[in-house]
Amino acid sequence: MPKQSKVIVIDPSKCTGCHSCEMACSIKHTGKCSTYLSNIRVHEFRDVNTFVPISCMACEDAVCMKVCPMDARVRLSNGSVGTNETRCIGCRSCTYACPFGAVMVNPETGKTMSCDLCQGDDGGPWCVRACAMQKALQYVDVLDSARVKGRNWAVALKEEHRPPEQEGGEKDFGFSFNV
Repeated sequence: MPKQSKVIVIDPSKCTGCHSCEMACSIKHTGKCSTYLSNIRVHEFRDVNTFVPISCMACEDAVCMKVCPMDARVRLSNGSVGTNETRCIGCRSCTYACPFGAVMVNPETGKTMSCDLCQGDDGGPWCVRACAMQKALQYVDVLDSARVKGRNWAVALKEEHRPPEQEGGEKDFGFSFNV
């Protein structure tokens, strides 16, 4: 089974909900500009002004591959998980099994689809290129993905748990060495 060498890292805090990633994906794969034909979806939570791009995580032990009765969900040469459309019967088992909601149904064919990392395109995934301004999507080496995610969390935690400053610039850490 091929291992992924690069992955898409998603930072929802940077997503503005412009849907350019969806448009780029649909154009790349179908030649049509339609969010319904995209392998990435931006879920909108407008009441809290939050947008979360969802893409196939190419799980190492992909449950979508296990539940497919036709063995239509396959590991591609770049490590991503795709659908063999000649085998797919459109039963949607994989869509129900995916814990991330990343497997979609093509409304034109009734077959399932998911991110293939734009396999064969030397420029990388089109969704990442379309998100160049916000950088909510990054295409990074799989070994660097944890570092990218960790750095973002570290910055957020640092701000959230920063000790309050006292007069004179000293910080109160809530303990003392005085006996």
